[in-house]
Amino acid sequence: MASEFAVLSLKIEPEYIEALDKVAKEQGITRSQLLRDICRNAASLYGTIKTERDRKITEKNQLENSLSQWVIDNSPKDITPELMHFLGEVMHRAADAKASMEEKKKD
Repeated sequence: MASEFAVLSLKIEPEYIEALDKVAKEQGITRSQLLRDICRNAASLYGTIKTERDRKITEKNQLENSLSQWVIDNSPKDITPELMHFLGEVMHRAADAKASMEEKKKD
Protein backbone atom coordinates (compact mmCIF):
# COMPACT_ATOMS: atom_id res chain seq x y z
CA MET A 1 0.00 0.00 0.00
CA ALA A 2 1.50 3.31 -1.06
CA SER A 3 1.64 6.15 1.44
CA GLU A 4 0.25 9.53 0.54
CA PHE A 5 2.31 12.57 1.32
CA ALA A 6 1.66 16.29 1.21
CA VAL A 7 4.42 18.71 0.43
CA LEU A 8 4.65 21.80 2.61
CA SER A 9 6.49 24.87 1.46
CA LEU A 10 7.15 27.87 3.65
CA LYS A 11 9.43 30.82 3.96
CA ILE A 12 11.30 30.71 7.25
CA GLU A 13 14.03 32.84 8.75
CA PRO A 14 17.55 31.37 8.66
CA GLU A 15 17.84 31.37 12.46
CA TYR A 16 14.80 29.08 12.68
CA ILE A 17 16.38 26.64 10.23
CA GLU A 18 19.54 26.72 12.36
CA ALA A 19 17.46 25.98 15.46
CA LEU A 20 15.73 23.06 13.74
CA ASP A 21 19.05 21.68 12.52
CA LYS A 22 20.58 22.00 15.98
CA VAL A 23 17.72 20.07 17.60
CA ALA A 24 17.76 17.43 14.86
CA LYS A 25 21.51 16.96 15.28
CA GLU A 26 21.19 16.71 19.08
CA GLN A 27 18.48 14.06 18.62
CA GLY A 28 20.41 12.19 15.96
CA ILE A 29 17.66 12.58 13.35
CA THR A 30 17.20 14.46 10.11
CA ARG A 31 15.44 17.79 9.79
CA SER A 32 12.58 16.03 7.95
CA GLN A 33 12.21 13.49 10.75
CA LEU A 34 12.13 16.31 13.29
CA LEU A 35 9.48 18.21 11.34
CA ARG A 36 7.37 15.06 10.98
CA ASP A 37 7.61 14.49 14.73
CA ILE A 38 6.64 18.11 15.41
CA CYS A 39 3.63 17.75 13.08
CA ARG A 40 2.63 14.43 14.62
CA ASN A 41 2.60 16.03 18.06
CA ALA A 42 1.33 19.46 17.01
CA ALA A 43 -1.70 19.57 19.32
CA SER A 44 0.12 18.77 22.54
CA LEU A 45 3.24 20.68 21.49
CA TYR A 46 1.28 23.82 20.72
CA GLY A 47 -0.59 23.51 24.01
CA THR A 48 2.76 23.38 25.81
CA ILE A 49 4.07 26.37 23.86
CA LYS A 50 0.92 28.39 24.60
CA THR A 51 1.10 27.53 28.30
CA GLU A 52 4.76 28.61 28.41
CA ARG A 53 4.02 31.84 26.53
CA ASP A 54 1.16 32.66 28.93
CA ARG A 55 3.44 31.95 31.92
CA LYS A 56 6.10 34.30 30.56
CA ILE A 57 3.52 37.04 29.98
CA THR A 58 2.28 36.65 33.54
CA GLU A 59 5.84 36.79 34.91
CA LYS A 60 6.61 39.86 32.77
CA ASN A 61 3.48 41.63 34.03
CA GLN A 62 4.37 40.78 37.64
CA LEU A 63 7.91 42.11 37.13
CA GLU A 64 6.62 45.30 35.52
CA ASN A 65 4.17 45.80 38.38
CA SER A 66 6.90 45.21 40.94
CA LEU A 67 9.28 47.60 39.19
CA SER A 68 6.56 50.23 38.87
CA GLN A 69 5.77 49.95 42.56
CA TRP A 70 9.49 50.17 43.42
CA VAL A 71 9.83 53.36 41.35
CA ILE A 72 6.76 54.87 43.01
CA ASP A 73 8.01 53.93 46.48
CA ASN A 74 11.50 55.34 45.80
CA SER A 75 10.59 58.52 43.92
CA PRO A 76 10.62 61.92 45.55
CA LYS A 77 7.23 62.60 47.13
CA ASP A 78 6.58 65.67 44.96
CA ILE A 79 7.13 63.98 41.58
CA THR A 80 4.03 64.13 39.41
CA PRO A 81 2.69 61.48 37.02
CA GLU A 82 3.32 63.94 34.17
CA LEU A 83 6.99 64.20 35.12
CA MET A 84 7.23 60.41 35.29
CA HIS A 85 5.74 60.19 31.78
CA PHE A 86 8.25 62.78 30.57
CA LEU A 87 11.17 60.90 32.12
CA GLY A 88 9.90 57.67 30.58
CA GLU A 89 9.78 59.29 27.14
CA VAL A 90 13.31 60.62 27.62
CA MET A 91 14.49 57.10 28.49
CA HIS A 92 12.78 55.65 25.40
CA ARG A 93 14.50 58.21 23.18
CA ALA A 94 17.85 57.52 24.84
CA ALA A 95 17.36 53.78 24.33
CA ASP A 96 16.51 54.34 20.64
CA ALA A 97 19.60 56.52 20.20
CA LYS A 98 21.82 53.93 21.87
CA ALA A 99 20.39 51.14 19.71
CA SER A 100 21.03 53.25 16.61
CA MET A 101 24.64 53.89 17.65
CA GLU A 102 25.22 50.18 18.31
CA GLU A 103 23.75 49.32 14.92
CA LYS A 104 26.09 51.82 13.22
CA LYS A 105 29.06 50.22 15.02
CA LYS A 106 28.13 46.85 13.48
CA ASP A 107 28.17 48.32 9.98
